[in-house]
Amino acid sequence: MADDLDSASRDSRQVTFSVSNIVRWQRRLDFLITHLTGKACSRLETTTHAILRLAVHELVFQKLPAHAISEHVNLAKALVRPAAGNLVNGVLRRLIREQEAGTLPEPPLPSADTPLEQAADMVAVATSHPTWMVQRWLQRWGQQDTLALLHHNNRSAPKYAIRVSPGRKLSPGQLVTGLQETGVEAEPSQVLPDDFLVVNGLQHLIRQGFLERGDCQVQDEAAGLVVALLDPRPGEAILDACAAPGGKALYAASRMQGQGRLVAMDINKRRLGALRTAAAAQGFKDLIETRTVDLSEYAEWVAQQAEADKQQHQYDKVLVDAPCSGLGVLAKRVDLRWRRKPEELSQLAALQARLLDAAASLVKPGGLLVYSTCSIEPEENAEQVSAFLAHHSEFQAESAPADLVPSRLVTAAGHLQTLPHLHDMDGAFGARLRRSL
Repeated sequence: MADDLDSASRDSRQVTFSVSNIVRWQRRLDFLITHLTGKACSRLETTTHAILRLAVHELVFQKLPAHAISEHVNLAKALVRPAAGNLVNGVLRRLIREQEAGTLPEPPLPSADTPLEQAADMVAVATSHPTWMVQRWLQRWGQQDTLALLHHNNRSAPKYAIRVSPGRKLSPGQLVTGLQETGVEAEPSQVLPDDFLVVNGLQHLIRQGFLERGDCQVQDEAAGLVVALLDPRPGEAILDACAAPGGKALYAASRMQGQGRLVAMDINKRRLGALRTAAAAQGFKDLIETRTVDLSEYAEWVAQQAEADKQQHQYDKVLVDAPCSGLGVLAKRVDLRWRRKPEELSQLAALQARLLDAAASLVKPGGLLVYSTCSIEPEENAEQVSAFLAHHSEFQAESAPADLVPSRLVTAAGHLQTLPHLHDMDGAFGARLRRSL
């Protein structure tokens, strides 16, 4: 029985890996499929196209032997029709011949004098990203840094971090020892060593029950740095204005040592329910209060209250971890690169500006507003902050304190900015905005 369960678990992990990698590399797979079929992939039937992606991935990326062809041929015959099986057979046999002859093509990379749009398309095919994203990054960083980011996004085993649960009374060192004894490689975070560990083998960690027992939670270092930037302290009144799924609120609560008041607000009732459950499990039931409401609507309601009542709805610190493009987390969200559209950036920037405006009135005089995203795009980050300050003279930007955030992660303007290819963590942004007295 145990052997059967282990085998089923291995099979499940292999399927998950294959699906994720096919989604990640689909544009480069389509480059090969187009070469091998002599036609655009848009002209292939959807199911036939999917079978060819699976087959090319297994033969080229996973290096499966040539006899694996028969499985894909039979799959096409069963799911499409016999003629589709013949097409798949011909395409895959050509692939094997070209592999053996060393003539299977690689997507070309641009030269120094290739025009930008053409260069972006060539790099995008080679690294399996949308052209519009690559063009933005080439314009901003040049080819070397852009390729480093793209290669980071394509890692089949992204690096994960975990946060040590305060209620378990385990030090990071003790948890490292426990993890290593069960075969999980772990070491203290270089940026948040008191609370975070960096691990290889997240699935093994899950199977060993560390998450289920509540010893730790999966949370990227970049997310932890945003909370560090907020610097929650015991006794403070704090608003996490876009709280779901709740990881930052829980980390903030642990830094408050259970003392004070933390309001976690979001429009998603179900995800706030999960946050309440997690808060109770970690001993923060009395500290964290959840509210299912839109931040802008809440701010408008507060504005209509009597002056004496408004003060009850102002906070020492407010965190706006805004909805964003998520272009800093493409390594872990393999489908996101294909779902994002360039026009969404301006739409998200408008939403972010609205949320920041709403949050401003909820900060006490002398209090702190922290704005953050998991984006690496200027219009969602530094440009958003500049626009806010231009319309809110009562706020001033202040630099991230050196005792909270390592200086190598702080921009010239004083903002937190992590970049996946430079800092080996999720891309994130954070700014401290202090309200005048």
